[in-house]
Amino acid sequence: MKRESEKGKKSVVRPSYTVRNAVASGDWVAFQVDWEGVLAVPVAGLEAGATMRAYFAMFLHFRDGQIVHQSNYDCFEPW
Repeated sequence: MKRESEKGKKSVVRPSYTVRNAVASGDWVAFQVDWEGVLAVPVAGLEAGATMRAYFAMFLHFRDGQIVHQSNYDCFEPW
């Protein structure tokens, strides 16, 4: 996982995240997030310099002030 994370950091420059909505209930928080990043290298038919976009739903479960579980549901724009 760490290796893939490092590879991703080299593939995308200037990532940005915009939180569209956040809802909390008890120990749970849900986020609706828009993401985009400029590709440093060609990826899946997109050229370097192209912008890749995705939309995420993230669900976080907290215990004692720390995240104990996270689920992400990602939807990328067509490449």
